[in-house]
Amino acid sequence: VDSFEGSYCKSKMFELFGVLEVVAHANIGTVFYRLNKVRDALASFESAKEVLEKRSEGFENIFESLYESEVGMNGTGINDEMHPHDDNRFPPRTYLLLVLRLNLSRVSLRVNNPDGAEELCKLIAQEASSSSLQRKCFRNLPPRNFGFHRSNSFSITSSALATASAAYQHDIDRRSKWLCSVAEHYLAGLVREARGEPNDYKSAVNHYNRLLSLARVKLDHRHPYICALLERRGAVLFEQQKLQCSMLSYLACLKILEHQQATGSNVFNKADLARVLYGIARVLHDKEDYLDALHTYQRALACQRDLAAGSSRPTLDVITTLCNISRVHHLMGDIDAALVANQEVLQLATILVCGKMDHPFLINRLKIEGNILVEAGRVEDAMRTFIEAARRCCDNGRDRMINTLMRGGSNSRGGNGSQEDADAGDSSVLSIRSATS
Repeated sequence: VDSFEGSYCKSKMFELFGVLEVVAHANIGTVFYRLNKVRDALASFESAKEVLEKRSEGFENIFESLYESEVGMNGTGINDEMHPHDDNRFPPRTYLLLVLRLNLSRVSLRVNNPDGAEELCKLIAQEASSSSLQRKCFRNLPPRNFGFHRSNSFSITSSALATASAAYQHDIDRRSKWLCSVAEHYLAGLVREARGEPNDYKSAVNHYNRLLSLARVKLDHRHPYICALLERRGAVLFEQQKLQCSMLSYLACLKILEHQQATGSNVFNKADLARVLYGIARVLHDKEDYLDALHTYQRALACQRDLAAGSSRPTLDVITTLCNISRVHHLMGDIDAALVANQEVLQLATILVCGKMDHPFLINRLKIEGNILVEAGRVEDAMRTFIEAARRCCDNGRDRMINTLMRGGSNSRGGNGSQEDADAGDSSVLSIRSATS
């Protein structure tokens, strides 16, 4: 019996160490993800998954086989040494695997791998449909202790821990069901959204609506999960140009976010507020409600400036918002304010591209400034701006620009989309990271 006890204790210790190693890797991955170090987060989650698949499954099998083989010995076994007040609760393997797959799925989306994210969601759905999570989510083997007997005076503690264990099992089951719903609808919606086709947007909205219906039943109506779902739904509805519905979704999201901040919650930060405000401003912009759009852009810009205050480099968010502020001023006929905003865009973008004056984004911003100056009747200033833009172009680009100017230039006021100026010259190329990041 002593050898059985020693083997049992060692196997249990090895299994517990395996679980702790998985949890450590997963927590490190979560920290990296929140620091926006997506590649490092992906590596940590992959390490956790590798440990879980290679080690914990073996320990789990050893643990269960030992339990089955040790009960016996003339009708007695280690079950006689069971102490219900021993607290042996820790997350089961199936629950850890579910959490890791969810994290890997959302990181896959961040590294532009929607197919990988979709495969992980399908794996989660398959396991959920086979009821493996419900059957094995919590190891319900009786806890044991060896070497001494405890007094029956611990009966109250034993009863309390038995109740706590039942509550823990219920909590794990509840969390597992919710996370399966997140994979089935929220992450599936993100995958559809990332693909960006009209049918994909429609499917994404349906996924978000189904999870919202579930969340409103199970959670408080001001819960952060509902806030996140409303934001994503607002973004997809904007892409579909369902502006009124998008606005309602964004405003409901903003109300929850401001309530969370007013109550002292740290679930959301200023970056979340800036992102939602910017989304609302874009909807107002496309609805041609320029005054409110300008006010909301400025609120978003104030948050973005605060976030960038500790950095020596400007952020792409600040530059993009300033592009749209310049565009709104232009559409409202406030030429001077439009030029001021555009000048700041040029200054910040020049810093961001490390002084590379022939960068396509800078050249296109100069062309936009020239078009604004033409509309203001400042033809000489406009020509100087166009000449500066042409000087920065390569030979082919200079020839194309001169031909465009000779044909009468571009229609500088054509369209009023909220991303028209921000996307001029493909502003995505401004997303330059330093060599150390």
